Amino acid sequence: MTSRLFRLIRRCWAALAVVVAMLALPAFAPAHAVLESSTPTRGAVLKEAPKEVTFEFNEAVEASFGAVRVFDTDGNQVQTGELFRPGGLNQDIGASLPADLGDGVYTATYRVVSADGHPVSGGFVFSVGKGGAATKTISELIAQNDVGKVTKAGFWLDRWVGYLAIALAVGSLVFLMGLWGPIRNRRRDLLVAGTRDTGRRAMLIVGGSVVTGFCASVLALAFQGATAAGTDFWTALKPDVMREVFDTRYGTVMAVRAGAWLALVPLVLMIPRIVRRENPGPGLLAILLALPAVVLLLTPSLAGHASTQDPTWLLLPSDIIHVAAMSVWAGGLAALVWILPVATRKIESPSDRTVVLTDFLLRFSAVALLAVILIGLSGTIQAIVEVNSFSALLDTAFGRAVLIKIILFAVLVALGAMNRKRLIPMLVARRDRRESPGGPGNEARRNLRIEVLLVSVVLAVTAALVSYPPPTAALSGPVSGSVAAGRDRLEYTIEPARVGSNEVHVYLFNDRSGAPAEIQSLEMAFSLPESDIAPIEADVRKAGPGHYVVPSAQLGVKGTWQAEAAVRLSRFNEVQATFEVPVR
Repeated sequence: MTSRLFRLIRRCWAALAVVVAMLALPAFAPAHAVLESSTPTRGAVLKEAPKEVTFEFNEAVEASFGAVRVFDTDGNQVQTGELFRPGGLNQDIGASLPADLGDGVYTATYRVVSADGHPVSGGFVFSVGKGGAATKTISELIAQNDVGKVTKAGFWLDRWVGYLAIALAVGSLVFLMGLWGPIRNRRRDLLVAGTRDTGRRAMLIVGGSVVTGFCASVLALAFQGATAAGTDFWTALKPDVMREVFDTRYGTVMAVRAGAWLALVPLVLMIPRIVRRENPGPGLLAILLALPAVVLLLTPSLAGHASTQDPTWLLLPSDIIHVAAMSVWAGGLAALVWILPVATRKIESPSDRTVVLTDFLLRFSAVALLAVILIGLSGTIQAIVEVNSFSALLDTAFGRAVLIKIILFAVLVALGAMNRKRLIPMLVARRDRRESPGGPGNEARRNLRIEVLLVSVVLAVTAALVSYPPPTAALSGPVSGSVAAGRDRLEYTIEPARVGSNEVHVYLFNDRSGAPAEIQSLEMAFSLPESDIAPIEADVRKAGPGHYVVPSAQLGVKGTWQAEAAVRLSRFNEVQATFEVPVR
């Protein structure tokens, strides 16, 4: 029976290994999809209504979730046909329009999923006939299909629980194979009495992680469907939405993760056998436990920025190392807190407890030191590539999350250093003198509990971090935003936001009514203070009601350009608006 089980497990993991290998192939592309062109073009004024709207992106996008929506002048959604792929290309999407589409201003929006699993949205305005005045802005229409705060919070909580489960399962297994086994064989006379209780506690912890991790993986599919489709959680549970999620890269990775958790179920029941083993070798059971653990460690990297953002050859391995080192460290800390007391509670002599406690702390200290070095090196690589600048560290949500992680990591390193440099030598001295752990032992246990708590917070920050696009991804395509222009609101889009010729679209709306603002003229100039480039006046053309275009803004140097707009409302009334244009 056991041999059949082993053969079945080996076959399952052979199949999973093929899927993981395919997912791990480098995808040399930007982290987020960027819109390159559309039909009709942005700001087009058409004599006749178009039959369809299409979007062309710079990379393949997953767009099965009602990705294309078109709104009329009043902000009502126009009924569109089924989504299609123009020319059969995965980077193009489109939708047909009704034949009776009348004159007016129309806003076409898109919401697609990039290769890293994050949704990307945007839109443009076009007019048919004489046009008119749109009552809602692009931002307002896109926001209508955004998920609510509850769904976002639920997705963050689900990711956090998933990371905790992976760290606890992997770290506990490393604890059993790397610490418990060798120390038990050396201190068998002291630990034999607690072997059975240790096996039960370890099986409970790993088993609980398996159940929790599997449930989190399944829920992640629903949350991803809601995020991608711009719907609520319960709508995302519909069979058609779930099928579409499974067809995405993220869905495949989560399915593999769920499979890894299921593969651990029969093996978890064998943990007591591993705990009772007297030989220090890894053995077949340990190897079978290691296989799903490795897959679990790969899935966070394969589902995130590292698998899609250039340079993939650098970011993907560093992220895998980062996840693995953090899991070993975090899970090992938790095992020391929850498993070690059970293993030592039947030791009657206080001096013998000092011997065992010192052995475990010395061995784990070496493992933790290596993990800390790997976490620091891999995290530094990712921060340099993804954050790119000190200003992005402070001015973006992604950068601020990275900064919080750095601070928490520094506190953890300080606590670990205190244990290594002060408490462990004190415990070694007590061991040599055959004394009880005393105060140093109590302090070490207290520090370990604090470290477990701080690591949990770090994983919570990480769960939030992966939901934000890296600053380098945000700079890889068109830039959009809005600023106040007196009592009106100015919305802008710069394409492609790269060195060279850029097309700038400016929309002016009444901040109360949302209708295009009535102005006499608009002038624009671009400057780059960091390179001492004085304001360069741009050729501004009127494209429609409240809509102005700079067909070719020559932004020839990388950096954060300053765009200044002078809006003349009347002969005696002029307002100014300024916004930043990051060019890469």
